[in-house]
Order: sequence, then C-alpha cells, then structure tokens
Amino acid sequence: MKSAISTRQKTSGLASQPAETPAQLTERDFTTLDGRLVPRAQGEIALRQHTALLVGGLLIGEWPEQSSH
Repeated sequence: MKSAISTRQKTSGLASQPAETPAQLTERDFTTLDGRLVPRAQGEIALRQHTALLVGGLLIGEWPEQSSH
C-alpha cells in the first residue's frame, strides 16, 4: 500500500530554511541591469549624490569600468 504525502509535507522543507535577517538584506551589493555587482558603499554614495536610481531592486547609473589586474 502506498503512503499518501500531503502538500504540506512536500513543502515543509522550504519553510525550514532560515530566513534572511534585515541586517543581511541591507548588507548586499547592488545589481545593475546588465548583472554587474556594485559594492554597497559605492551604490549608496551614488544614490545620495543623485547619480543613480534604484528601480525595482536594480541600481541604474553610470559606473566606471572594472579593471582586471
């Protein structure tokens, strides 16, 4: 006889994953439209200086090219 697994039992693994704290969420780097990561401090400066916008969680602005040394 097969045992029935309820939907609650199937998804219970998702609920057991630790949630991110507000501190963890605020410490993340910003992501641009093209997928580039901008360091949190640099993004916050650009936002304060009005040289960037935060739209739907994406940072929009002009960023210097990253050098690969």
